[in-house]
Amino acid sequence: MRCSGACTKPTRPSSSASTRPSRWPGRWPRRCKLRVELMDLAVIALSARPLAASAARAGFAALSLDLFADLDTCANAARCVRVHKKNGFSFDGDDLIQALANLSPPGLPVVLGGGFEDDTPLMTRIAERNPILGNMAETVRVLKDPLALAALCGHLGIAFPPVTLDAPDGALAGAPLLEKKIGGAGGSHIRRRAPEETGPPAPGHYLQREVSGTAYSLLILSNGKEALPVGTSWQWSHSDTDHPFRYGGAVGPVPLPAKHAAAILAGALRIATVCGLVGLISVDVLVEADRWWLVEINPRIGASIDIFDVDPMPPLLALHLAACGGKLPKALPQSKGATAAGILYAERDVMIPAGAWPNQVCDRTAAGTVIPAGAPICTVKRTARDMSAAVEQVRDGLAEMRKHLGLPQSQQVASEA
Repeated sequence: MRCSGACTKPTRPSSSASTRPSRWPGRWPRRCKLRVELMDLAVIALSARPLAASAARAGFAALSLDLFADLDTCANAARCVRVHKKNGFSFDGDDLIQALANLSPPGLPVVLGGGFEDDTPLMTRIAERNPILGNMAETVRVLKDPLALAALCGHLGIAFPPVTLDAPDGALAGAPLLEKKIGGAGGSHIRRRAPEETGPPAPGHYLQREVSGTAYSLLILSNGKEALPVGTSWQWSHSDTDHPFRYGGAVGPVPLPAKHAAAILAGALRIATVCGLVGLISVDVLVEADRWWLVEINPRIGASIDIFDVDPMPPLLALHLAACGGKLPKALPQSKGATAAGILYAERDVMIPAGAWPNQVCDRTAAGTVIPAGAPICTVKRTARDMSAAVEQVRDGLAEMRKHLGLPQSQQVASEA
């Protein structure tokens, strides 16, 4: 692991009843003094930057552990640590556990982002020493089991594309199929099966019938018994030859198609309460003119925190913590505009030049860092009067970043925006 010093020291969080989880007895957990750092909690994700930013916005001093330790992550954390990778883009579990043991006392609360869906045993290891404020490993494992999710959707009367762990037969024989990694995230793990491929999926993968539709993601806040919507985002892919479904970005808040909006929202809230989910979760759907499909549940804080954790919305991490303690707000404010965030990927190895990063660019890597081909370089964010304007500004911002880095121009945002 590599440690980075913090550029700012967040202030002590508010002790108002509206944000303090009720399961924490009478006050926030004791602040933990390590060297000169005072920490309220740890945030851990493949990229912890959005979590660290939300923590700072809420006034929490966070220990941040991720795979990058980007400059803006460290600027929002009391302590910032880069954890070793393994298998391309996953945590080295032993290094993560060692970093957490070295830099936090037992009992320091932990909030998890993406990176654990395919390694729930690592969640269990974390929870043995540090309480997880969010959904537990077994809940994540079940919801990432494609057969279990199919059974849940069938029980609730929610359309879910058919899946199998075996060679396709019956209704799936000859159908257009996707092969997905169990617990995969970000879309890079998804590929289309060729018609001549008739065998079972690779180990740790499953097959799912491909369905069409516009991709939306609902961000939901749940206390295990009740749930309410935070916002809906429209998502796009940034594909290349090997990754046709790689996540490219999102914009929100946007309205769901009116014909299906009530049913989609009811289904998402029903899943949250039936499963007893807590905190912020996301429910991904594909919507066609005459029907809609649920395609994924992420029982943790997801990528859309980037576009919803803006004024006038309260800090989303504070809402997450309160919901984990059983508390939900009566209502949430709605933005009059829209925020979009798009990812710039490296199409070849890219060295980050010296000098200042442009404004409204996140995930800022230190100068001299080499970004390997296929990896994300940065995220461009823009807020505008409406969805179309925000997406257009992100498209322009991505073009500016390409020029800044000396890269050829490329269309990063889907044409239907």
